[in-house]
Order: sequence, then C-alpha cells, then structure tokens
Amino acid sequence: MRSLFAVLAVVACVNAEIPVWYPDGECGQSKYEDAGEYDLPGAMIVGGIDARPHEFPWQISLWMTPTGSHSCGGEIIHPLWVMTAAHCVEGRDPSNLRVVIGEHDRSDDENENREVRDVELFFVHEQYGELTSYDADIALMKLTEPIEFNEDIQPVCAPETENNYDHYFSQISGWGSLMSGGPCCPNILMYTTVNITTNQYCDDIYSSYDITDNMICSSDNGDHTDRDSCQGDSGGPMTVKDSDGTFRVIGIVSWGIGCASGYPGVYTRVTPFNQWVLDKIEKN
Repeated sequence: MRSLFAVLAVVACVNAEIPVWYPDGECGQSKYEDAGEYDLPGAMIVGGIDARPHEFPWQISLWMTPTGSHSCGGEIIHPLWVMTAAHCVEGRDPSNLRVVIGEHDRSDDENENREVRDVELFFVHEQYGELTSYDADIALMKLTEPIEFNEDIQPVCAPETENNYDHYFSQISGWGSLMSGGPCCPNILMYTTVNITTNQYCDDIYSSYDITDNMICSSDNGDHTDRDSCQGDSGGPMTVKDSDGTFRVIGIVSWGIGCASGYPGVYTRVTPFNQWVLDKIEKN
C-alpha cells in the first residue's frame, strides 16, 4: 500500500505531558547506547543500512496467513498490545494475522528470540479514512498471550502529548522494499534517519492531497531526498530519541507517492490518538 501510499502512526493517553501505555523507564530502551544515531550518508530503508541485531526491540513483523510472509511492520507498546497501520489489517480476520516478535534476520532459522504470536482481536480507528484517505490510519492488535520482555524484546514509549516534533531527527525501520516497486523484502531489518517537516510544508508539496492534523511528515526539503520508507514498511515505527536515550514512537508508516521520489513520507501522527490507545488497552 505504499506506491501511492505507505507509512506511520502512533497512539497514547495523557498523563501530564506524557501518556503512559507502559511505564517510562521500562519502555523505549535499546541495548545499544548509540542506537538510531548514525546519520546515514544518503541511505534509506529504500537502500538503507542494516540495523544491528535487536537495535529496535519494539519492531515486529506482521504476517498474513495462509502465505505466512511479511506484509507490514508494527511496534510493541504493551505486553499484550501491538500498534500498526489501519490499512494493514482492515477487513481481515484476526485468525489470519501473526505477529512475529524478536525478529532481526528473517532467514535465520536459529534465532532463539523469534516468537510468533496469534492475534485475539484488533481495533481499527473508528474515523479511519473518513476525513480523507489514510486519515486516522492506526490500529491496535491484542495478542492471545503476553510478551515477556528482555533486552531484545521491548515496548516503545508513547510520545509527548504537547510536542508536534517539527524539525526533530527521527528513525524509521522495517523490512520493506529497497526501491519503489521493488521486490519485498530484505531479510535483515533496515533503518534510516529522517527529519520531521511541518505539516504546512508537507501540504504545499502534496497540493492535490489533504495532509490532516492526524498526519506527520518526514522532510525532504531538498536534502536527503533518497531516504524513505517503502512497500512493506507500512505500520512500522517512526521514533525520536530523548536525551536520556528513551525512544518514543511519534508516527506510523502510512502513505506517500512512490518511495524517495522527492515527496515527503507521510505517517500517522500518534499524539492525537493517545487517549484512544489508552482506552482500548484499559477496557479490553
């Protein structure tokens, strides 16, 4: 879903300025002190670099049965809950979804961290696609059994409620295609770094499409136009790293025109959905 569209979203609830899906200090931790900090020279997930094993331990691979192959990304936010893009799961039966945690190299049959989990139920946001295509492109999947966290499998933290993250340095990761229209998917998780642009700039570039307040864009700004997410990355995380090393998910890979085609990548902005996410976790 990314030739015309691909990208990110995230959700949270408000506790002061930071919502709590999972307690701070117990989420958003990578075992690498410099995780996600490498300023890649002209790289993208479309041609990016390999992540180190479990550098982004919240990243999951979403499989669809009966093929049992990678379809989308997603992020762990709670022992029982995984977030992804609505367009990855809409219209599907939960029994046909599989969440693969602890993944790094999809060809490594000896990966002891890899676990495949069934999905009990999922929620697509009630306003998905109502205002414009891919608006509110967010979904939550509840697993049939809780995840046991370790240094290789971790939840990512919720975003700060009052921060729009304009001009922030961010990370995107996934097993998506390495070029627009290219085959899916690389075996090893890849990542790149991008800057966040303003929605006004993004809206000006996408003159024929609506950029809503529920979206957040990665910047090209004439710089790093070769960095982007692509087909197969949908649902995966856009994160920022706090000064103390904590990672927060601020976007979900949602859509775009092509991949690294000179247009900003468009992601689901997580903060407008903070309370929605928390409500689903608490009530289900």
